[in-house]
Amino acid sequence: MIHLVKVLSKSPEETSEIGKIMGGILTGGDIVALSGTLGAGKSVIARGILRALGVEGDIPSPSFVLVAQYEGGVPVNHIDLYRLTSPDEALGLGLEDLLGGDSVSVMEWADKIESLLPEARYDILLEQGRGPDDRFITIKSADPGLRKRLMIMGKLLEGFGR
Repeated sequence: MIHLVKVLSKSPEETSEIGKIMGGILTGGDIVALSGTLGAGKSVIARGILRALGVEGDIPSPSFVLVAQYEGGVPVNHIDLYRLTSPDEALGLGLEDLLGGDSVSVMEWADKIESLLPEARYDILLEQGRGPDDRFITIKSADPGLRKRLMIMGKLLEGFGR
């Protein structure tokens, strides 16, 4: 059974705030898999998540380095898979060593390697809404162990998009 939360963001600031709320609930070992078209807001929500996890300073998109590691309240891996052409390239990055453990991993363009990801993860899909800054954000997980925290996220996000 898949558990999900849907929310509407009306601005990049709200998208970032949604990320901060989500990041406040994440713990070491969590995996966040972000998907959406170019410009959908994956980096915006990722930065919000990283801020909530205690990452300070500049947080550039790791498009060219592929993996940026930060020390916040927990170790954080910010992974950008945009430039990958196959799931095998992700294995060459040592992806399996990055995921889990004490770190939170936030992965942009995760749909490129979906077959390699564990079921115990949060999937976030960002889609363009009617207005130029509107984003429909769907947060889901097929893992029963994440259900309770996903339900808490849903409660905390009830006010968005109104």
